[in-house]
Amino acid sequence: MMDCRVCGHPIPEKAQKCTKCGEFQSLGYRWLSSSMLNSLIALVPISTLAFAFIYDKLETKTSDLQFTLAACMAKQIELFASNQGNRAAIFTHAEFTTNKGKFKPLQMQLSAEKKLIEGGQTRSILLTTDDHISPGGLAPYSARQQETCIVQVRLYSISFNQKSSFRDVKCPCPKS
Repeated sequence: MMDCRVCGHPIPEKAQKCTKCGEFQSLGYRWLSSSMLNSLIALVPISTLAFAFIYDKLETKTSDLQFTLAACMAKQIELFASNQGNRAAIFTHAEFTTNKGKFKPLQMQLSAEKKLIEGGQTRSILLTTDDHISPGGLAPYSARQQETCIVQVRLYSISFNQKSSFRDVKCPCPKS
């Protein structure tokens, strides 16, 4: 027989647990069964939530809308809008000009809800000319015949923090 390490009650020599107080005799078993381990286990989800909350507050919130021109045709432009940031941005409208002329609006084939581009999202966009505003399409026929004919497209967007900006893309005038 030996005495329990916690309460001193006599127990068999090879006993792992006291029959009176219920405590383990081995220090390792006692630590694993204690409320300390339960507390540590309870802290895991709390610390995970705290980390996620702090990370969200420290993370820089940006929207970075980038445009890539896919095709430049006589009466329409196809491009891709890609938001490289982690917050949404809105593609609002587009205008075009040929060889430093006056900017004219382009018609967008996107519904209002599709103009919102979430962080990390890429969307295809089709822009067309209005025959009433620009009867010749992107460039009048006479300008298309010039070697130096360039179409400049100005794309406007609003970032998640209400900051308006624009980007310019250029393409050679379509020949047909």
